[in-house]
Amino acid sequence: MAMAETDDDDKTEAPSQKRLDDARAKGDVPRSIEINSWFILSGLALIVGFYHSSVSSGFSLSIFFVQSASFAASPANLMHVFDEVLVSFRQYLLIPFSVATIAALTGPLLQHFPTPSLDHAMPKFSRISPFEGVKRVLGSGALAQFIKSLAKLVIIGTVVTVSLWGERQHIGELPDMDAQALLDFAQKALLRILIAVVSIYALVAGGDYFFQWMNWQKRLKMSRQDLKDEYKQQEGSPEIKNKLRQMRRKFSRSAMMGRIPKATVIVTNPTHFAVALQFEEGMRAPICVAKGVDVLALRIRQLANDHDIPIIEDRPLARSLYRLVDVDDEIPLDLYKPVAEIIGYVMRLRMRRRRPVYER
Repeated sequence: MAMAETDDDDKTEAPSQKRLDDARAKGDVPRSIEINSWFILSGLALIVGFYHSSVSSGFSLSIFFVQSASFAASPANLMHVFDEVLVSFRQYLLIPFSVATIAALTGPLLQHFPTPSLDHAMPKFSRISPFEGVKRVLGSGALAQFIKSLAKLVIIGTVVTVSLWGERQHIGELPDMDAQALLDFAQKALLRILIAVVSIYALVAGGDYFFQWMNWQKRLKMSRQDLKDEYKQQEGSPEIKNKLRQMRRKFSRSAMMGRIPKATVIVTNPTHFAVALQFEEGMRAPICVAKGVDVLALRIRQLANDHDIPIIEDRPLARSLYRLVDVDDEIPLDLYKPVAEIIGYVMRLRMRRRRPVYER
């Protein structure tokens, strides 16, 4: 238990967006039963308001109650009432049933659109564990739920009392009212109560949703270690990223070295820098096919010697080429002249080697 408390104390960071999204994907969202109850009460208020006196007077069941003293329970009369009930259902009950269905579905859908998740379908021992059941009944959550229910009872009782207080003089007249007047009084009183309850219950539902949302955020809080682990999962561990970076650098270097045999000339520092340039007929400008410093520069010079590629020492030009030109890019305009002089010199060397030698 002490360990669990310590773990909870470590969770001081707000949940990340990924943690919130993962919780929603599993169906773990802040839910308020009071929001659902408010929509149901609002739908009930609309249904009761729909039954104004003209509608209720035309409803077959109200006619039956009003004329119950003179109604003969014959088969023909019962069939007539049954037919009238079916007609009245289509006329007067279809809308209330539709309103009730929409009201019952709106609350849950507004809080969270249902997403398929197997987590709730999988069996969990905590759901059938007696120990977990006792914790739910006697825990702080159960106490908060009891206090909330008691507060709701007091609030709704007060609202009902205040709503009916103005009609207290008519309550004593109820036994003397006929059935139609009794239905009208009940409809008006119930509608007044529902409107008052819905108005006050909006505050209760809003407060409960805020309370549930705060508990949800608190339950999903993370420790600093949780944040680090999540970052590693999303971005990859620094060791893996560094290894991948080294592998990409190695592949890039291998590909660069493979283009050195195509180079026209190697410009060196002579030992610190080495830049391999290629220029062929039809090119707009020489391009850099490889470059390196220190050990890599030494490797470039070795490959150049192996493939009989001229190596020209020009310290300022080598530094400028290394700093200003990337691999596979053309040299900048500012370096055209010194590079052209070197390329021209290399081309003349090639021409001399190809010139035939005549012996007499």
